[in-house]
Amino acid sequence: MPTLSPADLERHSPAELSALLAYLNLPPLGAYDDRAGPPKIGTDEAHEIRDPLRTRLLERRERLGGEFREPKDLLGVDGFDAAALGALVERLSDLSRYGHHLRPVWGGPEAERELFAFLQAAERSIHIVTLIMGGEVGVRLARLLAEKVRQGVQVRVMFAASGFVMSGSPSTTGFVSPLSELRSWLWHDRYVRKNVVGAIREGGVPFVDCNPIIRHWKRKSFRDQGVRTRDQYRRWAKERGIRDDWLAEQDALDEAYSGSIAHGDHRKMIVVDGCRAFIGSQNLADAYLYSNELSADPRVNWKRWQWHDNSAILEGGCARELNRQFAKRWALSGGDVFDPDSPAVAAPLERKGDAVVTVHPSLPLGFTQPFWKNFPRLVLSLLGGAPEPVTEGYSALRERIGSLPELARHSMHVEHCYPTDGELLRRWGRQANRLSEFLMVVPLYYDTLLTGFESDRFYPMLQRLGVNLQGYQRAIVHSKIAVADRFYTAMGSYNLVLRSARADLELEFFIQDRAFGGAVVERIIKDTELCRPVRPSVLDRIRSRLSIPFFDAFMRYFLL
Repeated sequence: MPTLSPADLERHSPAELSALLAYLNLPPLGAYDDRAGPPKIGTDEAHEIRDPLRTRLLERRERLGGEFREPKDLLGVDGFDAAALGALVERLSDLSRYGHHLRPVWGGPEAERELFAFLQAAERSIHIVTLIMGGEVGVRLARLLAEKVRQGVQVRVMFAASGFVMSGSPSTTGFVSPLSELRSWLWHDRYVRKNVVGAIREGGVPFVDCNPIIRHWKRKSFRDQGVRTRDQYRRWAKERGIRDDWLAEQDALDEAYSGSIAHGDHRKMIVVDGCRAFIGSQNLADAYLYSNELSADPRVNWKRWQWHDNSAILEGGCARELNRQFAKRWALSGGDVFDPDSPAVAAPLERKGDAVVTVHPSLPLGFTQPFWKNFPRLVLSLLGGAPEPVTEGYSALRERIGSLPELARHSMHVEHCYPTDGELLRRWGRQANRLSEFLMVVPLYYDTLLTGFESDRFYPMLQRLGVNLQGYQRAIVHSKIAVADRFYTAMGSYNLVLRSARADLELEFFIQDRAFGGAVVERIIKDTELCRPVRPSVLDRIRSRLSIPFFDAFMRYFLL
C-alpha cells in the first residue's frame, strides 16, 4: 500500500505539520465528528478520520508511546500517502473550526481583570450579548464602552435592559409593567439596572433590549416607530434589509410562542474584533466580576452577593460565526443591519492554536412541555406525588449535553448549577460505574431557593448511580462546564434544566483540545478543596420520591 515519503512532508510548511501532529494526537486519533450533532459513539461515523486509516495511525501512535512527536513518525503507515496527508492539511485550513486557542478564566477576581483588559484591547468592534449587565461593574463597563466608541470602535450591546426583576436580577421574560418599574425605585435592585442603562445612554453606546426574543412589536421601542403588529414588524424588517432567512427564524419563534412572554436570550458572549471572544456562563454584574477574593465565610459572600463562576477567552476563526449570530439577533431586535465579516468589524483570520471548536446556537423550537399532557402530573405533584414533566419533540443541544458521559472512556469532570433535568441526569448517572472517575461539583447554596430545593432532590439518585458529588461551600455556584476524558469540553450558557431546551436562546461550545480540557479539569479539581461531599438530607431523600404539595409543582411545571 502507498505510504508517505520524506519529500511528501517537505511540501508542507512546519506550521501545517505542527497543526497536523496536534490534531492526530487528540485521544480519538483526530477529532470526533461533532459538526452536525453529537458523535455517533461506537460507529466509524463518530470520527473525522475513518477506518481503516484511523486504526493504522492509532496503532503507530501507540507503538510510539501514545504520541506523534515529529512529522517523520508518520512515514511508513500503510494507506497514509501524499493524497491523504494533503487532504488532512486542507481540512485543518478551515479556521472556522480548527486552529483555535482557549484558556480558562476562573472566579470573580480573575474574570474581572481579564474581561476589562480584553475589552481595552479592542481596535475594530465590540459585540456583547448577555442576560444581565448591572451593578458597579455594569456602570464601569458602560463607561469603558463609551470610551471605545469615542476611539472609533464599533460597539453594540444586547442585554435585558428592562424587565421584571426576580431574585435580584432581570429574569428572561423581559416583561415590563408599572409594578416592575415601581420595584426599581422602592426596592434595592442588586444590579442597579437603571444606572447602567443611564450610563450606556449617556455614553452614546448603541444597545438593544434582547428580551423577550419574540413579538418585538409589543415593545415600546418598536411602538414608538409605529410598529404595532406582526405585519408592520415584517414590513419594518424588509425595509431595513434584514435577510429573509433571519426573518423566517423570527417568524417561527413568534408563531410558536404567540401567547407567551417567558422566552429570553440567555446567551453570554463578547466578541472583539471578530477574532476573539469571552465565552462561558458569566453575566456582567457584581455577582460574577469582583476584585476581592471570596471570604472563607459563605455568609459574607452571600451578603456581598458574590458568586463562583467561570468563562474562557477564545481566539480563532469561530469568532466570525459568533459575530454573524450576534448580527442576526441584533438586527431582529431593533439594532442596525451591519456586515459582520466587514474588515471594519472583523480582523483577518489567523491560526491561533490547535483546538477544534464546534459552536452550537440553540433556538427554543421543536421541544415542548405540553400543558394538557402534563396536567395530570401537575395535579399529582400538587397532591404530593413526584412525577416529572412530559416533554415532546427534540432538542439537538440537549441531546449533545446528554450524550457527553457516553463519549467519555475514562473520566468526567463537571461543575454545573441547577441540575434539575431528571431524564438527562439519569442518563448521565448510568455512565458513572463505567468510568474510573465521575466528579460533579454542584452548589450547596443557590441564588433562588426554590431552584435549590428542586436540584437537591436528584442528588440521592446520582449518588446511588456512582457519581462523586461535591458541594461547593464558599459561595453560590453559577458554572456550566463539563469535560470528558480531559480533552472534550462543553461550556456555555446551557443549564441542566428543561427550560434551557424549551424556552430560551442558548449558546454552547464543544471544544476538543487536550491543553484546554486539562486546564479546566485542574481548576475543577482545585475547586474541590473548597467543597465537601454532598450529604442529602432526609427531606431530600423523601422528595426524590414524593413532592411537597403545591410548592414543588410550581417549580417543576412553571419555572423550570
